[in-house]
Amino acid sequence: MGFVVQQDEASLIAAHRFQVNAELKELRLLDCSASISPEVSAEDGELRLGLEFQPSILEHSETGASFAVKITVHGDPKTPGDSPSKRIFEVSCRFAVQYSLKEDYSPSEKELDAFKEGNAVFQCWPYARELVQNLTLRMGLHLPPLPLLRIAPRPVCQPASKTEVSAKARTSHARRSKRGT
Repeated sequence: MGFVVQQDEASLIAAHRFQVNAELKELRLLDCSASISPEVSAEDGELRLGLEFQPSILEHSETGASFAVKITVHGDPKTPGDSPSKRIFEVSCRFAVQYSLKEDYSPSEKELDAFKEGNAVFQCWPYARELVQNLTLRMGLHLPPLPLLRIAPRPVCQPASKTEVSAKARTSHARRSKRGT
């Protein structure tokens, strides 16, 4: 189980062209917010995790490129009959990630877009996982670590739309808290 970012073959190739001509220079947190429903209790119940990415290009020049990546993780009740709009928790964080570029390389708009939609998100994910883990623990939720993020080709039968995220992770905060973990 895990989260998967899917891109079409042309986007994966364009992102690769950027990747081999760039070096990660800096990754920093720009802002974050976290909230939990006041009605959360230690009853048995599972959470359905949701994940949203909002990557954007901050700037690019002859020497570098910067992206902003907003990652939002939320937990909704999995219990039948619960409203999906009843959010248990939400953590949203936005990172700036900056790359230096090789002297003889000038990325195309397609390469910048493809890299921002996949690789930039992928490189921010470990920092977001750690932040979500720490904040939800402070909220009294004892979630297991968030799943790994994978970048994969979009199956040919799917329409060529923007980057898709498949959220397949599920967790139970109540069961773990009863064990004291």
